Amino acid sequence: MDNESESKPEWKSLLFDYQNISDSYLTLSKANNELKGDNEILNKRSVWLHEQTELLNRTSAELMSMNLALSLENNRLMEQIVNLTSTNLQLTQERDQLVQYTSEVEEKKLNMSQTIKYLLSSNTQLQEEKQRLSEMSSLLTDELFQVKEKNQELLEINDRFQREIQNLSEKVGAFLRDDCEKASKHNMQLQEAVRELQEEKQNLSVMLVAERQEAAEQQRNRRKEMDQMVADMHSVNRSLDLYCPVVNQKTKERICKKCPDSWRLFQTKCYYFSSRLLTWSSSRAWCQTHGGDLLVINSEPEQTFIFDTSRVVEQDGRLWIGMTDAEREGEWRWVDGSTVTSDVQYWLSRPGMVSEPDDWKMDDPLGEDCGHIDTSENTLKSWMDGSCKIPYRWICEKNV
Repeated sequence: MDNESESKPEWKSLLFDYQNISDSYLTLSKANNELKGDNEILNKRSVWLHEQTELLNRTSAELMSMNLALSLENNRLMEQIVNLTSTNLQLTQERDQLVQYTSEVEEKKLNMSQTIKYLLSSNTQLQEEKQRLSEMSSLLTDELFQVKEKNQELLEINDRFQREIQNLSEKVGAFLRDDCEKASKHNMQLQEAVRELQEEKQNLSVMLVAERQEAAEQQRNRRKEMDQMVADMHSVNRSLDLYCPVVNQKTKERICKKCPDSWRLFQTKCYYFSSRLLTWSSSRAWCQTHGGDLLVINSEPEQTFIFDTSRVVEQDGRLWIGMTDAEREGEWRWVDGSTVTSDVQYWLSRPGMVSEPDDWKMDDPLGEDCGHIDTSENTLKSWMDGSCKIPYRWICEKNV
């Protein structure tokens, strides 16, 4: 009984352990099944990761290739930047040289104008000097004639003195024969008188020679002055022939040029009609470097002259003039600062359409801020506004 009672608890313990082991086995079976499922998932993920790795490797190779290509393109662009920088520097230097040359040309032009004025003034002065020298030459001729007459008088006085000396010598001989003592005394007096007469003769001869030399020197100086004046006058005449040519050989009438070559005269101003194309600001700079500015229209006759002359240069074309509303939209001003008045304006108007200026923004988002003339329209209805960046021909204006 004791053995049975002792073996029963052991059997229960074994049964309990068996149950635990069975439970553990079931648990392990479930865990194994779950691990198998997880292993299949991991295998699938491993295959996917391998595919992704190969894709990344191919992408990396493509990126490396693209990076190399971009590096080469970057080097090429850097070379272009260096070349453009060098070209920009060269263009800047050429622009500075052009500005300096333009300033020198303007200075030479101003100097030439002053030279012409000076030559005209000098010509007048030379004419007056020539007249004065002519009068002075006449006076010198008269003075020379008077000197000759005075010289003749001195020669006559000298001859008279010689005759008196001879007479005195004869009288001395007679006195010596008549009264030796009286004659001796008188002879001394006569010798003193002769000595005084000889000294006076010598002084007169010296004075005569000096006056002759002075007159000859004055005449030589006057001749040199006349020759110099004639040379200066010839130089002035050559300059006048260049800038103020003779138009009538009989009357010697001269006409001086009022406008430079390629400029046209109208009333009191000179006008230049270009055949090249520039933007509004560039065309204004060109006018300013040539002593003027873009055109300012002040009257209907001037508008008619400008329009007709522009059509002669080119039948249908557009030309920049000197007005803009860049500072304030709709407020049009000329380049001299004056306002475009209502009594002198010739804007284009189209029936049933928007009239000029219309500030059209389709070609330029900034609008149209510069004025030009369209020669395909009517004379008194030809003004239009346009984009200042578009190159057109232009019209310059400057005073005579």
